[in-house]
Amino acid sequence: MSLVNHIKRIFGPKQPRLPKVMHCVEMLLVSMQQRENSLDRERNLDWEFEHIRLCVKYAKMLAASRKIDPDIAACAVALQNIGRVITGKSEDHAEAGYEPAKRILAGLGCFTPQEIEMIATSVRRHSRKERVDTPLDELAKDVDIYARYCQGHEFTRPHDITRLTKIRQELHMGGM
Repeated sequence: MSLVNHIKRIFGPKQPRLPKVMHCVEMLLVSMQQRENSLDRERNLDWEFEHIRLCVKYAKMLAASRKIDPDIAACAVALQNIGRVITGKSEDHAEAGYEPAKRILAGLGCFTPQEIEMIATSVRRHSRKERVDTPLDELAKDVDIYARYCQGHEFTRPHDITRLTKIRQELHMGGM
């Protein structure tokens, strides 16, 4: 039985979508953990899981105030680093995650074609922090920056610092 069919059976078609997506991500992380020695990873899988968890948390917090569906936002950020989880590499991981995100979402059977494309496009664009895209894309970029900040990353690029300052203000935490 495929992973997606297993998840469909566990959760059923009427259940909230984020748990289905998170279960897929967790199963993928477990699968990759079993092959950990075969990939030269830039980030360990524990870091990846914590990053996903933080991104989902902050996406839920920000989505309503930005008039974005919180379920769609949380699913988008849960999948945004799927390319790096699969390849172990940061370079081009956003582009590498586009097709796997589409396959996962389509396989779950609980997203419309438009939602699948919107989420997968957000995955593809989340690393392009220097440009402005759709509201969902911008939310994904912002929570990615903020989660990395929470994980101890220091930013040097001006557009990253600007994003971090804005997101901290939006979360009522003040500037850098």
